[in-house]
Amino acid sequence: MLRVTAVSGKRQTLSGSALFLCLLFVGFYSTACSRAEPEPSTTAASSCNIEPAQFTSYRVDTVFDGDTLRLVGGDKIRLIGINTPERGRKGRPAQPLAMEATASLEALIGPNRRIFLRDGRDSRDRYGRRLAHVFDHDGNNLAAELLRLGMGFHVAISPNFVDVQCLQAAEIEAAAEGRGVWSETGLGPRSVGDLNPSQGGFIRIRGRVTRVSFKDNGWWVQLDGKVGLQIKTASQHLFQRKMLRELQGQALEARGWLIPMKGDWWMMNIGHPSMLVY
Repeated sequence: MLRVTAVSGKRQTLSGSALFLCLLFVGFYSTACSRAEPEPSTTAASSCNIEPAQFTSYRVDTVFDGDTLRLVGGDKIRLIGINTPERGRKGRPAQPLAMEATASLEALIGPNRRIFLRDGRDSRDRYGRRLAHVFDHDGNNLAAELLRLGMGFHVAISPNFVDVQCLQAAEIEAAAEGRGVWSETGLGPRSVGDLNPSQGGFIRIRGRVTRVSFKDNGWWVQLDGKVGLQIKTASQHLFQRKMLRELQGQALEARGWLIPMKGDWWMMNIGHPSMLVY
């Protein structure tokens, strides 16, 4: 299997330890680590970490779960690049490893409770949370450390794509060793046929590509005639039409937030090729 860059379309053959990556992620993109958020670099880097002396430190007040915390002074922070299992809320049970992910983030922050932040290009989500890359007192990227422990899944949400490649590398390491979420059957991919009509939220969904179309309201990849994966205009430059067309008839896994729609179907926004696996 080959890994392909989205911009140039050039192919590179994977070998050795990199082979596992091509088994996990769609091979038609190239995004890399960078020191600053404004524009993602096209040069691969081996680390998501920072030099702490160049950043302002903050003190953590509360850790809510594996990917969300609050600073002393008020800001609620959502870690960029990872989605961890959900703790029980509103009568719903906790997902497997939710408490372990929360404890892992607490441990990574450490007793001094000091962290460093690098805000995303999009610095707030629809809930008003501050979106940031979060680092410990030594400058280690906490999302990468959690992914390496298997405490969550890598997510890439437009336009916060800095560090995608090194975050993927951390996840690949955990998956290869079967750590955490990668050994929990309850967190594995669901088939389209197993969905219930009102099902929503973060999910890994698997089906066969029954249609690929390019419309004014987005590029669409349809799974089993029931799940529409939408690629909006802002993200289309990361994908290649030819590669999307070649998905027709193939088994495909997508990860993201599922939205139930009227008419007995579901939609999922796909902002980056790393959210697709075949």
